[in-house]
Amino acid sequence: MDTPAGQEQTINSGNIWALDKHQSIKHVLLLLVEQLGRDAFVVESRINTDQQAIYICQPDEPDVRAYLYTTGQAEEHYGVHLEYPLLSEANPIYDAFENVSLASLAEILAVHFGVAEIHPLPVLH
Repeated sequence: MDTPAGQEQTINSGNIWALDKHQSIKHVLLLLVEQLGRDAFVVESRINTDQQAIYICQPDEPDVRAYLYTTGQAEEHYGVHLEYPLLSEANPIYDAFENVSLASLAEILAVHFGVAEIHPLPVLH
């Protein structure tokens, strides 16, 4: 996937840990890549966010974004704001979810980004 320099950073397991973000964000990104696939979303790097927050977007439609955060959430739970700017340029529409589990987050993002299949996480023995 080719993206213009400085606009988006492709998510893959090789660069998530290089992000200047809190470990909780890096951890959930790794889990989401595993469940949704490497090409399901990209990191929006044009907007500076808190260490415990990040914007991710649909690769083919960067205006379809999700603001993902762990600040103020219960342990292993996440907050996410889904943005639908193409529906209303004057007043962007969004949905907000607080304290969702990883399973719920994966389902929410799969629908938002048009991912057909959610893969199970590998079982560690």
